[in-house]
Amino acid sequence: MMLRMSRPTVVLFGDSITQMGFAVGGEYPGWAGLLANVYTRRADVLNRGFSGYNTRHAMDILPSVFGSSEGDSSSYVGRPLFVTVFFGANDASLPGDREHCQHVPIDEYEDNLRKIVQAIGGKFQGSIKPQIILITPSPVHKPHWDKYCMENFDDVSPRTNEVAKLYGDRVKSVARELGCSVVDSFSLLGGNDTEETYGKHLEDGLHLNGSGNKVLFEGLMNVLTSDFPQLAPMEDGDGKNGAKGIPLEGALWKELC
Repeated sequence: MMLRMSRPTVVLFGDSITQMGFAVGGEYPGWAGLLANVYTRRADVLNRGFSGYNTRHAMDILPSVFGSSEGDSSSYVGRPLFVTVFFGANDASLPGDREHCQHVPIDEYEDNLRKIVQAIGGKFQGSIKPQIILITPSPVHKPHWDKYCMENFDDVSPRTNEVAKLYGDRVKSVARELGCSVVDSFSLLGGNDTEETYGKHLEDGLHLNGSGNKVLFEGLMNVLTSDFPQLAPMEDGDGKNGAKGIPLEGALWKELC
């Protein structure tokens, strides 16, 4: 059965940091929940996050998310305004982590990311092609992550902040090559600063806590308003009759009286 959506969509494609993006509790909800809130009655936010996935896994699952043939995507994800691609936290695990098998060499990671962007773009035809926004891997607080893994799994899944930054540099390289915008979550969350600075935004040393989700959401909104103001939620004209942005769906209640 074909999925029919009159309202446009936003697709979030990524790993556990995306999957957990609708999390509730804490000071702030997840970044995907915050995004869904500002697009309420404007666009449906579709969370396609897959915990533990790297870019190899992403390429395998991509046809199930976006369809298997050109022009087929509208029956899977509707008419996206934009798609976020947020992989790298698992690719950047260290190669000695044979237990989890998540490591992807950095050159392959860059190539996979390029193929993912091109594949998503190729799924849509004509005017419905969405903007694709890449997100760099977040910082890693190694002591906290190692502690979390030992307490919960009796083993480590080794990652370092320095390697996460290198993988993020490849994200930015692909973005420049393919003309995509970037949300540099590594820098936004303080990855270039002290462990104390970026550690305060991480729940377990890897995944985002409330403040981290808020910072990521705000970074994404800043990219939207600066690079694609026509895709940001309409704010003027009662959110319906403004000059730019995505308007509220349907008539305003006072227009029905």
